[in-house]
Amino acid sequence: MTLSPIPRRSGRLLSTAVAVGLAVTAGPLTVPALATAPAAPAAFAAPASASVGKLAPGSRIVSAGTTGYLSADPEGKVSWTRYADGGTTQLAQDTADYGFGTEHGTASDVVALGDDPVMGASKKITLRDMATGKSTFIDLTTYGYHYLGTVGSSVFAYKRVGKDEKDEEVHLLAAEGEKVTDRVVTGLPGGSNDFHLEAGGAGRAVIRCGRGIGEFFDYVVVDLATGKAVPDRSLASGYTAGAAVSAKHLAVSGSVFMSDPRAELETVELAGDGDGKRWSTGLQGMVTPHVGLVGDWVVYGEKRKTTEGRYNGDLSVRAMPVGGGTDRKVLDHLDSLAPTPDGALLVTGGTVEQGEGLYRISAGADGAPVAQLVASTGEPTKVTLTDARVPAVADLAKGHWKPRWQLSRRNVEVTITLRHRASGAEHAFTVRPGDAGPGHSGPGWVDLDWDGVFAGWSDKPAAPNGDYTWTFSAKPLNNLGPVLEASGTFKVTRKPAPHDYTDNGTPDLLLRSLGSLSLKDTFRDGDTLKSMQSKDVGTGWDTYNQVTAAGDVAGAPAGDLVARDKDGVLWLYLGKGDGTFTDRARIGGGWEAYDRITGGADLDGDGRGDLLARDSAGALWFYKGTGDWRAPFAQRVKAGTGWNMYNEITSVGDVAGGPGGDLVARDPDGVLWLYLGYGNGTFADRVKIGGGWDAYPQMVGIGDANGDGKADLFVTTKDRTTYVYHGTGDWRAPFAARETTGIELWGWDTLS
Repeated sequence: MTLSPIPRRSGRLLSTAVAVGLAVTAGPLTVPALATAPAAPAAFAAPASASVGKLAPGSRIVSAGTTGYLSADPEGKVSWTRYADGGTTQLAQDTADYGFGTEHGTASDVVALGDDPVMGASKKITLRDMATGKSTFIDLTTYGYHYLGTVGSSVFAYKRVGKDEKDEEVHLLAAEGEKVTDRVVTGLPGGSNDFHLEAGGAGRAVIRCGRGIGEFFDYVVVDLATGKAVPDRSLASGYTAGAAVSAKHLAVSGSVFMSDPRAELETVELAGDGDGKRWSTGLQGMVTPHVGLVGDWVVYGEKRKTTEGRYNGDLSVRAMPVGGGTDRKVLDHLDSLAPTPDGALLVTGGTVEQGEGLYRISAGADGAPVAQLVASTGEPTKVTLTDARVPAVADLAKGHWKPRWQLSRRNVEVTITLRHRASGAEHAFTVRPGDAGPGHSGPGWVDLDWDGVFAGWSDKPAAPNGDYTWTFSAKPLNNLGPVLEASGTFKVTRKPAPHDYTDNGTPDLLLRSLGSLSLKDTFRDGDTLKSMQSKDVGTGWDTYNQVTAAGDVAGAPAGDLVARDKDGVLWLYLGKGDGTFTDRARIGGGWEAYDRITGGADLDGDGRGDLLARDSAGALWFYKGTGDWRAPFAQRVKAGTGWNMYNEITSVGDVAGGPGGDLVARDPDGVLWLYLGYGNGTFADRVKIGGGWDAYPQMVGIGDANGDGKADLFVTTKDRTTYVYHGTGDWRAPFAARETTGIELWGWDTLS
């Protein structure tokens, strides 16, 4: 028989220093007074103070007596707490992860203490009566026995017997003064072994007896006064089943097979002759519930801590009349249970209303079990928000937005929904902190690291600037307590982007096709530039022979555009920031003098978009943006001559790290040249970039397409393949190698 999977360790318990060391050997086979049929237990002694006591968080109830109770904290510190005044005495230091059963005793003021931090491996047992302060001592090495547990002042142990010591027999030992009784427990099922002292109370004990055929076990009631099994009153279940015994009933809850998704609750009446009245019911969704008895009611609930992860069943602690009837909810959950000498139960668990702590479950006015909080851990049972640090502004130009919410426990599924107030655009993010491991299920922070993108199935549009609401929803994965809800507001802001017409920080492409103007909002998907589906801006744009993205020339955050009609009149369309434009405003006539107009970049570093226009003589003119929509451009200033040598001129923005926007120009041989902007509307001498650029019929300065702070160049081939050249910030090599995009254009699409 294996007492514990933890090997024996040396160690001294705190109690052994004060216990009376009576080395008792086998004496006459007489039954001491403590082993006789129990007298009626004393009534529960309520604390003198009306206030609820305190219990260390994470503690388990080990045993309960008339004057106090024994508990163990998460570090294995075993302590006795008096009901009368809440005073606590540490008695032992056990291995922290040890699973307590009856090893320290049950249903009595007598506490069993051992000589090993794993109590089940102890050989020298001290029985300390916390009501009187007296102690007795039993040395199991004298008998060659192995410890099973203690009920009252009766110590259960087993001895290996038979050939090769493969069989076992259970012994019941009790000490009084200098005498000890040593009796073999009789009436256990023949051929059984692998014994375990499962429960005790009301002068009885429950021994689990293995049948030697795997998962089947018999749960047998033993009378402490006679040392005999009560005939015809055993129940069968599995290895992990729980058991309880009272003056009237034996109850067992569990599954024969550990894979069974439903536990069985069974009882048998102990009084009377014959086989005893039996009753059973299925506990759907429960696998290994704890069980206890209160009068004619059976109390049961799945053993589960609040911080344990996913559980789809019902965690509530319920009570049902023995024999059947309507069940009642007693607590929201439990994680340990111990009977008291007066027929009640002490349970560590909690309710949503009162939180975590130690509860006493006893018969109410109608006999049905009711719960009373005895000591509180100060922890909530439901998930609560203990702190929140949500930045009021998400300045995405400076980095990600990183809000935090602190929860009382994190075995939850969190949904964080961000909603743009103006457009109604929203996205929900799902976070499961507990997926990182059990250490992330307790109290702690839930973090969101948001890059400003509304991730979707097929696209990832950037979230627009403006006012937002956030909602935080935490659903317990174990269904314990309600869903936690919280909400608030924040603002998203970015530095205006020259080619951003949707106010979301990412550049957009303007396309003219068969008289219609449309917009493609771009985004990064991994290492690839992609775009949303085209959004129609309007029709009738075939009125114009040139449409040019101008950047922000009129003082609003969004980009604007200019269009020249066939009569040479230039018109301004102010961007609204939602991908649409206001009605046109006339700028002026005479613009037919120019065969090329390019814009979208800030050439003088004042934060506004500027225009460049080339006349038929090859002179290049600089039109400074004013920020006033009524007069969006200042008087023209000549920026240079000889520009008619180029068949393409593109205002690309700052690609080379200078003080202003730059230009690229392509000659008839397909060579592309860089003109570094001085930041005043003029340019340095040209620098050769390279040849082969005649492969691209269209090119446009798209703005910052990869978020690195440098302007980029977007180009198309004759077969509609599109590429992006990212600016490097180095005038000697202003563009990185071209990158294929995931953006598709039609052959009749004209970039603006």
